[in-house]
Amino acid sequence: MDADDDSSKCKCCLSPLDEPYISCAVCQRTLLCVHCFARGYEEGNHKNFHAFEVVKNNFPLFAGSSWTASEEKKLVDAIADCGIGNWQDVSNQLQTRSRKECEEHYYRFYFDNPQPLLPVLPMPEINYPPPPVIFKLSEDPPRPADGSVSQLDYSGYMAARGDFQVEYDNYAEMDLKDVHFDVDDSETEQELKLAVVNIYWNVLKERHRRKRIIRKYGLINVRKVASLQKHYERTLQHRVSALAPLTRLLKPQEFDMYLEGLSYEQELQADISRLQEFHMVGITKLSLGRIYYKLKKNRENVKIRHRCLDDVLTSVQDGSACKQWLQQQAAIQGMKGLPHSIPPLPRKTAPPLDIANLPGYDKLGEREKEVCSNIRLVPEAYMDFKRILVVECNKVGSLRLAQARNLIKIDVNKTRKLFDFLVDEGVIVKEQAIGK
Repeated sequence: MDADDDSSKCKCCLSPLDEPYISCAVCQRTLLCVHCFARGYEEGNHKNFHAFEVVKNNFPLFAGSSWTASEEKKLVDAIADCGIGNWQDVSNQLQTRSRKECEEHYYRFYFDNPQPLLPVLPMPEINYPPPPVIFKLSEDPPRPADGSVSQLDYSGYMAARGDFQVEYDNYAEMDLKDVHFDVDDSETEQELKLAVVNIYWNVLKERHRRKRIIRKYGLINVRKVASLQKHYERTLQHRVSALAPLTRLLKPQEFDMYLEGLSYEQELQADISRLQEFHMVGITKLSLGRIYYKLKKNRENVKIRHRCLDDVLTSVQDGSACKQWLQQQAAIQGMKGLPHSIPPLPRKTAPPLDIANLPGYDKLGEREKEVCSNIRLVPEAYMDFKRILVVECNKVGSLRLAQARNLIKIDVNKTRKLFDFLVDEGVIVKEQAIGK
């Protein structure tokens, strides 16, 4: 209803009518707001003593629905304005229901289960093309971006229109656009033109058939079809994806029966393997099989407990592996309330570095070569660090270890060893601590 329509405004103050409002039972076109009715408004043939009705559309229109009649009217008007599929715009016009609620309510009461009071549209005659198939959209209609992988998966499906961008035999109309029936046509020409129309009619029927299959089996939503595989047993899930091409040849019920046959086959194979195992160990009765499996499980548990010594013997040569095993055992004992503490293993020292073939090796003395090899420092880096420390020591007269660490940004242990070596060699002077 338009905002400019007088039927949506009060007859007296011309303000928009909000429920509840008053409708005169004698003057059918006289609508008054509650305030003007209370003041006893009269005009023309309308008198304030006329019988009246209180218009209040807060009652449910459909059984089992929480929607009021006012919301139903707003929903129908919004769909007529925005179109089916634009549920977010419809929800914005209602302002009381979410996008999901609008979509589910419309398809439930107006599409899937129309009430008898709703108008029934006549079905088209068989001689006319079939009506377009209205797809029942999912709770979250797929709206992939243009050019994305999802759009290719949906085969050009447009959720807002509920139709495909490219139809089956998309250029069939091109053959029909130039066909015109004239009075002067010969009988052969008329038969040719009728044959073209008949071909186009068959194309329309094929389009309708394909859309009906897509709607019936829910093939448009790829995610929903993929989620159906989770309902099968885990042993069959990997086979369902491999057998997907068979869904084009078998009906859903036949495909499910085929999968049930595969499942039964797997169960038979498992039973045969179990019977073969019984035969190998000399069991001749099925009742003894349960006892056999129970004893087998106990035997495996005992074997695991006896394997602890083997684990220790294999780990005793490797210090880190042995410590890890001891920590696991201590954690197990600790879970039983026993205290446990494992001393940390000594840190492994890195082997000396082979610097014989590195640049600058010939410029080093024997002790310098030994130090560079032990602290794993290349000769060129050693000479650069030595030069930096010597220059700084000559400036201030002495040098502290903290100053050396700020000058050369390497490992602190390497810096300390290099600093002590240069002090012992007399290359730099160590600053003496001032006594209290």
